[in-house]
Amino acid sequence: MVEKPTYEQLELKIQELEKRIESDTSKKDYEKFLNFLPYPVLIRDAKGKITYLNPAFTKTFGWTPGELKGKYGKEYIPDSLQNELTEKIKNLPVHKNVVKLATRRITKEGKTLDVILRAGIKRDKNNNPEGMIIVLRDVTMEKRIKRNRSTMHRISQILPRYPDLKKLLFFVNTEIKKLLGTQSANTILLDEDQKQFYFLSATHDDPTTRARIEKARFSVDELLSGQVVKTGKPMIVNDLSKVQNRYRVRDQKIGYKVRNVILTPLRNKERIIGILAADNKKDGDFDETDLEMLNTIAAAVALSIENARVSRELRKAYEELKSLNNAKDKMISHLAHELKTPVAILMSCVKILSKRLEQCPEKNWQPTLDRIERNLDRIIGIEDEVYDIVENKAVFHQKMFSLILEQCRDELEALLAEEIGENDLVAKIGEKINEIFNPVVLPAENISLSHFVEKRIQALKKDMTHRKIALIPRLKSASPVRIPAEPLKKTVDGLIRNAVENTPDGGKIEVIVHPKGKGVEFMVKDHGTGLTRDAQKRIFEGFFTTQETLKYSSKRPFDFNAGGKGADLLRMKIFSERFGFKISMVSHRCSHIPDMRDICPGSVELCPKAGNQSCDGMTIVSCFFPFN
Repeated sequence: MVEKPTYEQLELKIQELEKRIESDTSKKDYEKFLNFLPYPVLIRDAKGKITYLNPAFTKTFGWTPGELKGKYGKEYIPDSLQNELTEKIKNLPVHKNVVKLATRRITKEGKTLDVILRAGIKRDKNNNPEGMIIVLRDVTMEKRIKRNRSTMHRISQILPRYPDLKKLLFFVNTEIKKLLGTQSANTILLDEDQKQFYFLSATHDDPTTRARIEKARFSVDELLSGQVVKTGKPMIVNDLSKVQNRYRVRDQKIGYKVRNVILTPLRNKERIIGILAADNKKDGDFDETDLEMLNTIAAAVALSIENARVSRELRKAYEELKSLNNAKDKMISHLAHELKTPVAILMSCVKILSKRLEQCPEKNWQPTLDRIERNLDRIIGIEDEVYDIVENKAVFHQKMFSLILEQCRDELEALLAEEIGENDLVAKIGEKINEIFNPVVLPAENISLSHFVEKRIQALKKDMTHRKIALIPRLKSASPVRIPAEPLKKTVDGLIRNAVENTPDGGKIEVIVHPKGKGVEFMVKDHGTGLTRDAQKRIFEGFFTTQETLKYSSKRPFDFNAGGKGADLLRMKIFSERFGFKISMVSHRCSHIPDMRDICPGSVELCPKAGNQSCDGMTIVSCFFPFN
């Protein structure tokens, strides 16, 4: 296949042939060559009149040789560019014979084309122009494709920068208006409930008209957009004069007359949600290239609208969830305070009751009181965990009781002195109120983590003497960390206790402290039952147990599968956020009990699947304390 010569190669070939024209035969060959060229060629004489134009010129611009030959050819040059080439030639240096410029020319039908023009100047012996040959190349489509690509690039770049949908669509509509050369470009959405169209965003040459457009609403039948929604097909109408009366209400509402229009549907996954439209093209008619470009942009616009809808629903759901979460926190805080008073009274009553029962045989009443105290301790434990979880604690009860005590101090002292003599009982009552209800301020301390953990292990061993578990400490000295002792104690104790309660007898637990990077890491690694994947995702949520609800029961602390309140790890997570350390967990479930519903017998020796080997589950919880 013969390659098409380039525009520059052809122009050089023409100049070469001009120099060789000496006979009629050469002139005929020259003319044949020009007729063969795929680019428009036009020849002018010394006076500027057209003496020749080739078939490619007629094919591109529509003008025939009979219509332009012997004329100056002003018919195909825009009025504003009539003297452009003449001025270029005048300013051309004498030794230069070629002019190249990007300009525009008009077809016989009135369509303006973007062209690249190269003019070769013929000069006489005195270097005066005595004619020229002009070669043109239609670059209208090339420039349009370039503009289209540039527009799509700008739109794709700007999409993530505009969180506000209305501003984003205004930018997109502005780009469409500029790209297609229209008076207006609009994003029209369909209100399915009202069966109406409304303008989500509009652009127009006149800002006042734009404001009027954005306020307008139309029934489906009042716009051509209604047909696009019904058929699902894009539409080009370059002459609306025949149906102008049908859409007179539209023109009245928007404040200008629509002469031509291009429309393409906006689709989401399920349906057509609206229309992308442009109207009143300023130069020529809309064509398939315009429609192809508008379809491409419509896909991006529809996606942005859908994303905005999803984001709006997510924000709404988030606000509702936030409101519910605040209500939950208030409820938990309120219940915690409501528990404090009756629990404190019950504890006092138990102490009073135990003193009055001392005269009776202890075996008749002590087990009952022990059960009461044990369960009251559990309630106090729940209360304590809730207090640590709810950071902003109300002190209403402490203020109220302290106020009443202060106001009644003199009367109480007088009554007590009358009944039991002078003493400091009122002061002790005030101290007790503060002890029960006043929040504790936790000062930060410099703590050697290895020594601290070692002491906690020794303190906890007495509570796990009934368990057959190897507790292996691996504690390396490191620089001290700065944290209040109380939350650190609750974190260390809680992690060790959780590990013991999830490791069957015959298993082992490693407690590790070692320097790591710019901090110290505390780890508890148990070779126990491990957690399922679902449990790992939810373990820090709080009030979540790793056992099936029907199998759940609260036993003594450090028992296997002791259960509990399910708030320990949530409390530790909140401690980590409050005091600046990081807590994380990795785990894999024991292969002998892969499902959460499976039951571990609580001893490696009793496991029929383990075969007297250690449990192959594992959980590692680590806390990293960075140096301040």
